Amino acid sequence: MTILFVALLCMGTQCHKEEIEYKYNFIEKIDLSPTQKGYKIGDTIWIRYSNPDKRLFDNKSGNYIAADTVSVGFQVSFNSRYNAPVSPSGGFCDYVTANGVNVGRYLGDYGTGLSTTFGCNSNGGLLLTVGIVPKQKGIYSLDLLSAPESVTACANRSSGFPISTIEYRFNVTDGNKDVYLSIPPISRGESEKGYTESKIDSKQVYIVNVE
Repeated sequence: MTILFVALLCMGTQCHKEEIEYKYNFIEKIDLSPTQKGYKIGDTIWIRYSNPDKRLFDNKSGNYIAADTVSVGFQVSFNSRYNAPVSPSGGFCDYVTANGVNVGRYLGDYGTGLSTTFGCNSNGGLLLTVGIVPKQKGIYSLDLLSAPESVTACANRSSGFPISTIEYRFNVTDGNKDVYLSIPPISRGESEKGYTESKIDSKQVYIVNVE
C-alpha cells in the first residue's frame, strides 16, 4: 500500500495545538513548468513564484495586503504513488534552490520533501524558484502541503507583522488526474476515497509519471 509522506511528525503519543487567531490567511498561485504528463529521470520540474508588488491575497477579507520585508514559508513534497521503490538511497528527487542543492530537503520511505523560506533577502519582490529533479521511476505526486505555512516579519523590518498563514495552489489547468486514475484503485492507498482527486481538482496536487 502506498503511504503518503508526512512532512511534520508530532513528538510523543499526542499532538497539542493551541488555538491561534491568524490575522490573514493568504492564498497564492505558483507556476509549474514544463507542464506535462511524463518526465524522465534527470529532468527538472520548475516551481516559480514571482510577486514584484509584495501584495498577498487574503482569503478571509478578499483583499490584497501589503507584505513588504516578510519571511514566507514554503513546503512541497514529491510522493511515491505507484510502481516506485521504498526508501531509495538518496531519496526520490533532488531539490535545487537559491540556497543550493538539497538545502532544506528531508527524506522519507515514501517521499522526499523540501522546507524553505523566502522574502527577506529579495530586493525585487517576493521571489521563489525550486527545481525538482526526479531520481526514480514511477508515478508520483507533487503535494503542496495542506498545513498552512507561516508569514512573519523579517529581522530587519521596522515594525512587526500580524500572525498570518499562507497556502499555495498550482497555476495549472490540468493536474494530470488521468495519470492518477490509471493507478489500480487497490494501489492508490488513500485514507479516504476521492481525497487525492479532490486535491488535484483544487490544484494542491500535481501528478507526474517518471520513466
